[in-house]
Amino acid sequence: MTRPPAEPPELSAALLRDLQDAIGEAGSALARRMEMSATDASAIEHISLSRPHLSPGELGERLAVTRSSATEIVDRLVRAGHVERVRDEADRRRFRLVPTESAQERVRDELSPLVGALDAAAGGLSAAERRVVALYLGRVVEAYRGFAAEPEPEPER
Repeated sequence: MTRPPAEPPELSAALLRDLQDAIGEAGSALARRMEMSATDASAIEHISLSRPHLSPGELGERLAVTRSSATEIVDRLVRAGHVERVRDEADRRRFRLVPTESAQERVRDELSPLVGALDAAAGGLSAAERRVVALYLGRVVEAYRGFAAEPEPEPER
């Protein structure tokens, strides 16, 4: 006895929450596999994906941690061989954080099965379906970025 195909879930904030949870779980799994804390894994992600490369202070802002905490995170990543401090060519007083090739290679190796599964999921869609999904996800990204860009309310006194 075969079951009828399941109906696709409705597009909703709940479905996006499920996606965020799954992404968080994958990030935690990657951190465990790389034998680092979730904070350090998040830091390496920001460092790897940001162009231009981040300064330690900018990393601290992204992680919402103090300057001293950001320095501790960077020190751990440098000691572990995941990140290098490179002098900023435009402002020689500053440093930029650059992921090492070995760290990038390790992350690529760890994420390769996930990337393959994501490619396979998209490969099962028609060109028209991929366009609709891309349009929707583009709008979701805009909504999130719009929310993040809203000014913070003034604290009440």
